[in-house]
Amino acid sequence: MKLWNNHRFSRILALALLVAAIWLLAESSTQVLSPGAEVISLTSGWNISKNGEQLPTDSLLDANIGVINHQDVIVITRTIEDYGIVTPCVSLYTSHTINDAYVDNVQVYSFGRDYFSRNKTVPKKNNYIPLGNDSVGKELKLIISGTRDGATSGLPNILVGERGTLFSYEVIRMRYDFLIGLFLIALGLILMVLSPYMAIYHHNDLRLFFSGLCSLLLGIYNLSYYGLIELMCDNSLINTISEYSSLYNIPTALLGYLICVYPGKLKKVFKILFAFNIMVFLTVLILCVFSVSRISDFTGLLHTMAISEGLLSIFVIFYDYVRKMRRTGKRSINSDVVFLIGILLFTFLSVCDILRYNYEKYLGKRGEGYATITGFTFGSLALVASLLISYLLYIIYNSNVDSMQSRIASLAFTDPLTGLANRARCEQVLEVLTEDHNNYTIISLDLNKLKAVNDSLGHHEGDRLISGFATILSDCFWDANLVGRMGGDEFIVVLTDDRALNCTRRIHELYSMINDWNRKEQNFQYSTSYGYAYSYEVPSGSSHEVYMLADSRMYEMKREHQSREAKGVAGNA
Repeated sequence: MKLWNNHRFSRILALALLVAAIWLLAESSTQVLSPGAEVISLTSGWNISKNGEQLPTDSLLDANIGVINHQDVIVITRTIEDYGIVTPCVSLYTSHTINDAYVDNVQVYSFGRDYFSRNKTVPKKNNYIPLGNDSVGKELKLIISGTRDGATSGLPNILVGERGTLFSYEVIRMRYDFLIGLFLIALGLILMVLSPYMAIYHHNDLRLFFSGLCSLLLGIYNLSYYGLIELMCDNSLINTISEYSSLYNIPTALLGYLICVYPGKLKKVFKILFAFNIMVFLTVLILCVFSVSRISDFTGLLHTMAISEGLLSIFVIFYDYVRKMRRTGKRSINSDVVFLIGILLFTFLSVCDILRYNYEKYLGKRGEGYATITGFTFGSLALVASLLISYLLYIIYNSNVDSMQSRIASLAFTDPLTGLANRARCEQVLEVLTEDHNNYTIISLDLNKLKAVNDSLGHHEGDRLISGFATILSDCFWDANLVGRMGGDEFIVVLTDDRALNCTRRIHELYSMINDWNRKEQNFQYSTSYGYAYSYEVPSGSSHEVYMLADSRMYEMKREHQSREAKGVAGNA
């Protein structure tokens, strides 16, 4: 938590800079994409009828059309005026309706009838209807036909201008949604590309993958809801598929993240919900592919699932945090708290948008076309930011835990006097050697005259003799798989593969280093007995038996040293 406190200001500053950058980019885009000619909103001057019944208003905003169901037909007409535009074009954004346009009863545009005839969902559509250069004074008739119950509601905003001007106008009007959507998509792709690396080096943890998937899906939905994907690729079907596919799978991606966070029973609950969501999506997909139903028919089910699972997730996260807080007695900003704040904010803003959407669609005068998802957009940013900060806190915590565990393991398997591997670690290595069945050599060494140094010079000098000999071994066998102290004056060296082949030469190097140290030492002299054995000398393949063979050969040398000393014959190191 100290790291969080130390860097909290810099994190807030970075977030503020990111928001400022998006704002500056959005504002500067108005200069780059500024329409070269005027865009006129045709909100009044219409004759409006629904199912043959004339409405008493000429305003699209006050028509109060209500919900447009299957077989409902809305007809709006007006006289085309001189708008001062060379090649005038009318634009309107419609949702799941068949759209036909006539100029003096000559059809100039049609959309949606082919989808409807094949029992497919009629996509949302940015309709651009050319009026022609000689359309002034002629009658423009727009016919909007519902393709299913609850297809849409209200009348769309109708604009007139040149085609390129209308396109620029739409991009500028929705520039914040456009930039935020692109940012979330780019961030999601980057996180998903990085996730395999992080999973490998962080215990197969997939939090980063699901964080990236959430960001990607949120960005795609943000763009497709407003038809921005269609504006970019001029394909309304791709826009519709993107919208509903992302909307169905955002809760699934969040559940995937929760599966990575929570253990035990909670993990099982989230796994069940995760599998249920995938099953629902696949079922809907199959029904749509085989033209049994349309994907838009399940919007109500999707809203219910999303709200229910969001509230359940919030309850579970909050309950788990309170339980941990009571158990530990600590109130701290950990990864769970950050995630809880993010999902609370996202769920609250999304639920507000869902309620506002349904109000505009079923109760509002203007209709569905005027419902926005501004709350969802900024809630998406908050959620993705919380996922990333939560993941960073989790990594920091795990790094601290891993570091602590590493220090504990180091203390558990390190000889405190020499810094070499202790007996427990040496036993572990011997077990591994037995299991791997590789070629290796074990050298058993005994430090001569340790007792004499302890008795004559004291244990302090004896410890210096041991630590000095350990340094000699480490320097000589720098490439060994193991240099360890079995206890007292007994040491072990393990060499594998090519390093194990020329053991005699390595022993000569050891003796040479001992002689160098002895020339500099005034209080005592280093001396060792050794024995080594190759793995192929023991048919059973047991490393312990190889070690015992090397140890027995070491004792043979030690007895020779003792015999020479008894006879007064000088021995080598």
